Amino acid sequence: MAANSTSRTPRLAPENRREQLLDATMAVLAEAGFSHITVEAIAQAAGVTRPVIYDTFGDLGSLLLALIERADRRVTGQLAAILGDGVPSDPSPDRFLIDTINAFLAAVREDPSSWRLVLMPPPGNSAELNFRLQRGRGELAGRIRALLDWGLPARGGPRGLDHELTARLLVAIGEDAARLMLAHPRRFSPDRLAAATIDLLAVIPPTPATARADTPPPRPEIAPPARMEELSARFCAPDPRRRVPQAERREQLLNVALVLVAEEGFGALTMEAIARRAEVNRVVIYRSFANLGVLITALMHREDQRVRATLAGLIPQDPGGYAADEVLFDSVHRLLSAACAYPLTWRLALLRPENAPRILQRIVNRRRAALAKRIEPLVGYVIYADAPDTPGHQVEAIARMLLTIGEEIGRLAITEPDAFTPARLLRSVWRLLATISTAPEPIPRQGGSPHHTPGSTSTPPPPAPTSPWTAPTPPSPS
Repeated sequence: MAANSTSRTPRLAPENRREQLLDATMAVLAEAGFSHITVEAIAQAAGVTRPVIYDTFGDLGSLLLALIERADRRVTGQLAAILGDGVPSDPSPDRFLIDTINAFLAAVREDPSSWRLVLMPPPGNSAELNFRLQRGRGELAGRIRALLDWGLPARGGPRGLDHELTARLLVAIGEDAARLMLAHPRRFSPDRLAAATIDLLAVIPPTPATARADTPPPRPEIAPPARMEELSARFCAPDPRRRVPQAERREQLLNVALVLVAEEGFGALTMEAIARRAEVNRVVIYRSFANLGVLITALMHREDQRVRATLAGLIPQDPGGYAADEVLFDSVHRLLSAACAYPLTWRLALLRPENAPRILQRIVNRRRAALAKRIEPLVGYVIYADAPDTPGHQVEAIARMLLTIGEEIGRLAITEPDAFTPARLLRSVWRLLATISTAPEPIPRQGGSPHHTPGSTSTPPPPAPTSPWTAPTPPSPS
């Protein structure tokens, strides 16, 4: 075969050979997925021998890193072309935003392989790549903030929004919309996502429809999250004065693993690292966990139970009797309260997809889908009250956007606590909710249509209480 004969491998300049092998890898990826990417498969696709690949990249890991870096450059170039580098010529900020959304979704559709590599990379990425992705997010958010500085005054508002925070939230929403389109292209087509975004924009007028207080309604103050140094000392320091029972030792080891993941990611999680941080020998760990996989599974299960305990009360099963903005505000308040009280648990729960192992991604995806379903009645009430025939996938798309906003707010609270304090985040959320054009009438109780028009005399809703539902407390702190 030609692929196995060095005499038939055509000579190419090093840069051309590099691009040829990257293209071949992309072809294998598109056809078979990451699990089938091997040096042999790439060699056959490129029509070269395996030594050619080793001579060019050194090993498979370096080749995959180069592939993702090339995709990142392509994606960055596409975004730069879409957003531009100056004040837009279009005098209508809303029109510019809609055109930008359409151009962004078209770019994802036309080059899905590059976007999938950047937004849904394989597990085990290097710290260097994660740093580059985070830096790219920051640069993109900076450009979006400059556009907000131009667009919101030109639009006439809404005034008082936190432009830096809004830019970060828009980056998160865009990433999640692209992931939905890549993972479910039929359910979340570019047209449907664009229509959902336009509908969401329509309920945020330049000025509030009703006079609302600029400051949030009174809620319990949220203390900032503990620092990593304090958490590490609390959960990793051994107590030499007593023997530790087996059940307590097991919890201690899981806590040490949780600290390591928060500090350095899953790539740093080894039996040796856990033993070193817990100041025990590996035999002690093996008495509780047969291997690292068993330990990680136990950690995922424990933390998922803790997160579910909070999420069970985050959005009420029946939000009837409450104003939609109050429901959303209290949900954010409860999420921030939990994230700041248990930052290690929520660092894991809100880990970005490119940093999470596959087992965690599956857990998070199921959890997000269930929570989005709980948000859909609010979307129907606030945005589609006059359009009961709106496609369900469009309602789901907006519910996912709102969920993404909540997740990013929680992530910022625990990863950048100095810049994004709970008070700043809550104030910004309330100011945004205060602009929503739907009057803050109570949501109808379940039993009627979720699109029931507020104030109808046929089914008068009960008055909204001032103290909403109570969320359950997680089983134990972390």
